[in-house]
Amino acid sequence: MSENWIKVNNKSVRYIIKGDGKPMVMVHGLNFSADDWLLCCGDGFPGMRIYAIDMPYGPKSKSEHFMPANPNDYADHLYNVIKALNIQNPILVGASLGGETVLRYLALNYPAIAGIVIGPVRVPSIDLSRIKVPVLGIWGSHDRVSGRENIDAIRRAGFRVEIIDGAGHPAYLDKPDVFVRIVNDFLRSINVI
Repeated sequence: MSENWIKVNNKSVRYIIKGDGKPMVMVHGLNFSADDWLLCCGDGFPGMRIYAIDMPYGPKSKSEHFMPANPNDYADHLYNVIKALNIQNPILVGASLGGETVLRYLALNYPAIAGIVIGPVRVPSIDLSRIKVPVLGIWGSHDRVSGRENIDAIRRAGFRVEIIDGAGHPAYLDKPDVFVRIVNDFLRSINVI
């Protein structure tokens, strides 16, 4: 595992890399950081090169925090980071605001082969019909942040939804073994691993 920094649009962006193989880009939620992904499930994806990105809205980010002028600004930022790191067609994983960012990235048709979102927020405000890759939505059964309207929007768009029993909003942290199993099953089902 290595901690690294890159300049993207004059912003210093911290990211962590672990493993080798297909690229998996992990995007944290508000009040979380890149470290949370690797602490909970960094060993759960063999054959993957994990890039955990510190987003501008995270507490550990030193990348000059910025508030988006439009709803796609964080997705554009993520695209610019991925492009600067020369990551080709990643699997994207995002939680909460990171999940919304991943969905917006996919709706903008930026390159990726799949999206996995955990308790994404503001899903009905995104044109999911524009997404051309497989998407998996994961919620904890006790999620009190990302409401039913988000689950329904993902299902209406024809994407798969899984509920992790007994988990809260950060379902990947509450039940990491279950989360890893669900993600790996999904990736096998779409022939990514």
